[in-house]
Amino acid sequence: MKKAIAMFLTLAMGVTMLAGCGNSSSSTTAGGGETPAADTAESAADNGETPTLTFFDKNSGSKQFDDPVALELMKRTGINIEVVNPTGDPAEKLALMLAGKDYPDIVLMDRGSDIVNKYIEAGALVNLTDYLDQMPNVTEMYGDTLKKTRWTDGQNYYLSNWYGMDPDPVNGFILRYDIMCELVGKDRADSDEPFTTSEMMDIFRQYKEKYPEVDGKETFALTLADEQDSKNAILGMYGMKTYYEKDGQLYWDIRDPRYLEAMHFINGVHQEGLLEKEWVSNNDELFNQKLATGNILGYMGAYWNAWTANSSLTSTVGEDANYLAYKVVPDGYDADKTTLGGRSSLGWDAIAVTNNCKNLDAALKFIDYCASQEGQDLLLWGIEGKDWTKDGDTYVPNEEVLDGLQNNLEKTREETGITRWTWFVRNASTHKDGSPCRMQMSRKDITATWAEKNLTNTYWDTAEFDNLIPTGNDPVALKAQKVQDIIKQAYPKMINAASDEELDKIYNQMIADCDAAGMEEVEAKINENYQARMAIWNAEN
Repeated sequence: MKKAIAMFLTLAMGVTMLAGCGNSSSSTTAGGGETPAADTAESAADNGETPTLTFFDKNSGSKQFDDPVALELMKRTGINIEVVNPTGDPAEKLALMLAGKDYPDIVLMDRGSDIVNKYIEAGALVNLTDYLDQMPNVTEMYGDTLKKTRWTDGQNYYLSNWYGMDPDPVNGFILRYDIMCELVGKDRADSDEPFTTSEMMDIFRQYKEKYPEVDGKETFALTLADEQDSKNAILGMYGMKTYYEKDGQLYWDIRDPRYLEAMHFINGVHQEGLLEKEWVSNNDELFNQKLATGNILGYMGAYWNAWTANSSLTSTVGEDANYLAYKVVPDGYDADKTTLGGRSSLGWDAIAVTNNCKNLDAALKFIDYCASQEGQDLLLWGIEGKDWTKDGDTYVPNEEVLDGLQNNLEKTREETGITRWTWFVRNASTHKDGSPCRMQMSRKDITATWAEKNLTNTYWDTAEFDNLIPTGNDPVALKAQKVQDIIKQAYPKMINAASDEELDKIYNQMIADCDAAGMEEVEAKINENYQARMAIWNAEN
């Protein structure tokens, strides 16, 4: 049946593509000119034909737009969607499409990538500011986010995806609960009171003394998740943010005195033989394999990184053998001023209409529906009455569907379409009863509930500091990349230094190398970009 539906859609889309994007409207692009919307006087809709929009989604893989949610979305909007898959590296595909000017009607790109700027500078994207009055749901749902995603000329060329405040916890010390109960007692292990770094070091030493080996393998108190998550956890303990702010200026975080203090803490774990030796090589698969062997007390990083290991350990060791989140605060620091959970309210992706779209009215209609609460419910919860129901204002998931999403995510996504297409997502609790924006979050496991209990007051919005480092054709961009490379190379060396003196030497050399590479000039550009951004954000219109 599914193959039959797919064949029908393919035939239907092939026919409608012949007339799909005809419209008499015109659209303004970043280049300032007008893009002809159609060569014909009448649109496809006027001819009674169903319009088709082509949509490049960097996250689509090889998926076809043929699941129940996709079919329902096309039915409700009266618009056919033909997904253009990346067929390889999405960034490379986007660059090739831009070079050949053969991009589809709508493109979804990485918002943090320079490719967005390149599309805008090439005049490839429609200025959506001119059409916001035709998208009331976008205006209502996005609110001030529209002002914050304006380009340097003050215009909106894309809409954010996964936008909005997202106060869910992220990083911390993620430790084996059953062993914590042994070492500090169940009451303390269950408490939401943060540990100090001194207390945690004592716990690490106790673990190493009590369990020098497990199944013949050397034990370690700590390993580190992927570099970015672990760095966020290490620096976030000390309340550090993206940049070091001093006297109204932004500086690279390595200039912050707390940076060196943080490096000395994690290096101290290494010097005492408590840090797993091969942490630098960790990737998601290897990291979970290490945790599942049972010879590591915990790690620093995002609490969800251990889901695979938890599944293995609870089945082989016992139900309490979960890696759960704890907050650890440096001695003398305020527990409510950590920055362990930094996330951007402006989201991860940018979704834009290109100047190749000949049916702008259809594109605006489709976008406005997807961004609406009804559209979001369809994309992220599925079909009402089938996948979920309402009890007053409360969203009640179909338990069988929810079980599938939590136990066999990809299979259930394919069968139902729920969260298979995540477009124009508002990443917050948007329902009156506080129901989460997507069904999967309506039933939280112990790792999530534990993180919410212990990692309080760790969230902060990174949006104002996002993407300030010059990239692309900016003459300072090469210097910025050099500075980042120097820091990246020095980071593991500092953590693995044999002594405090060696760490200080590596740190001082890193600062000297960054200065020689032009860090001061890069910082000047960062501050220039920041001031320009604040001017746009604070503009009255």
